[in-house]
Amino acid sequence: MASPTPKPVIGNRIVSLFNQTSSALRPYVGMAHEGVMQAIATGKTVLDRYPPIKSFVYTLGAASAIPVAVFTGYAATSGTIIVSIAGTWVAFVQGGFLLFGAFFLFWWLLGAFIVACISSFWFTMAYLAFQVGKRIEA
Repeated sequence: MASPTPKPVIGNRIVSLFNQTSSALRPYVGMAHEGVMQAIATGKTVLDRYPPIKSFVYTLGAASAIPVAVFTGYAATSGTIIVSIAGTWVAFVQGGFLLFGAFFLFWWLLGAFIVACISSFWFTMAYLAFQVGKRIEA
């Protein structure tokens, strides 16, 4: 007697579907990668060409790195606590806590932005004075 042909396993179908999906998405991922690399190259060119913009970006990044890290830790900690305490309405409670934390983050980042603007302004003044001095000297 011949044994019946085994039916395909669900796992094989999932692997096949995954392979089809990944091969269909591969060209789009490549296009996105090219766009991102072009944006990075453009950003690097702008930062290298205009020192005041570089000063602004670096100052803003330095002034906001610690507050953003603290907010991320706060969001993860409050999320863990809320999920462990209240199994229902988690999204509303978590949203309230994050809104509370985001209020303070907003003001801190606004201060960082103002500090970056001020330092960038003075760096721009010094840079322009340097450029004028080079032209007068030449």
